[in-house]
Amino acid sequence: MPQPDPYRVLLVDPIAPTALEALRARYDVTVRLCPAPADLPGLLHGQDAIVLRSGITLPGPVIASANQLRVIARAGNGIDNIDLPAARQAGIQVFNVPSVSSRAVAELAIGLLFAAARHVAAADRQVRAGVWNKAALAGTELTGKSIGIIGVGDIGGHVASLATGIGMNVLGSVASPTLERREEWAARGVQLATTADLLVSADMVVVACPLTDRTRSLLDARALATMKPHAYLVNVARAEIVDGHALYAALDERRIAGAALDVHTAETGTPVLAGLDNVVLTPHIGAMTDDAQDRIGRALVEDLERALAGRDATTRIC
Repeated sequence: MPQPDPYRVLLVDPIAPTALEALRARYDVTVRLCPAPADLPGLLHGQDAIVLRSGITLPGPVIASANQLRVIARAGNGIDNIDLPAARQAGIQVFNVPSVSSRAVAELAIGLLFAAARHVAAADRQVRAGVWNKAALAGTELTGKSIGIIGVGDIGGHVASLATGIGMNVLGSVASPTLERREEWAARGVQLATTADLLVSADMVVVACPLTDRTRSLLDARALATMKPHAYLVNVARAEIVDGHALYAALDERRIAGAALDVHTAETGTPVLAGLDNVVLTPHIGAMTDDAQDRIGRALVEDLERALAGRDATTRIC
């Protein structure tokens, strides 16, 4: 009896080599990394599933044009780059792989705090240029300072644990600060506060909340103006949560001490903020550890197998 043809899977963002090997053992896999938006409809023709990360956006018209697509798999946190209503209308299952990379992102957030507060990037540039001006690189310690975490969920919770471990006073904000959640976080050493109060009080602010209609441009010019002049801002969530023009002005005019950003509105070219010396920039590497990528890859392969078999993935979005 002839075997049925394997499902066809389009991979447009890199995944762990072990995960790619596992997919190729099960399916007919086409790898086309970072295709141009205009090429997506043609690439999706005849495909049963697409695997992507944050580098590719799937708008409604592209999803609607896919004649055979059954599954959209987001290999990581977040689904803001996928038109969910269009996927739902087309009967396409969408799932992501949250949480498994949260620890890696949280560790980078703390690393970026140290890098910003101790001027690590500027110091590295100076030494490479043969400049030894230690007096100009005086920084600030994290121990004993207040850290405000906007969004103490999976990632923010890990940031809170790490910050507590180095002796920081932790404030956190959540979308629904119920009494139960206040008590739960208090037991973990986190005092829940409104975002407005957090910005006023914290010496360091970490953005770790999802991008939603409520959080888009949450940190605008007015919000940034309430931060302490010596405060540092770290964003490991989504760039659109912080108003880029307002942040540039706050940094350029030294109304806040500095910032460190792992997320950007466009993952190409040179960000405007690169012209400032009080900002640290990384290219969206929060989840990019070998450990996290292996965990994401294993979860991706398992959930894709479920979804293509007509069952719900572990984290089904629609």
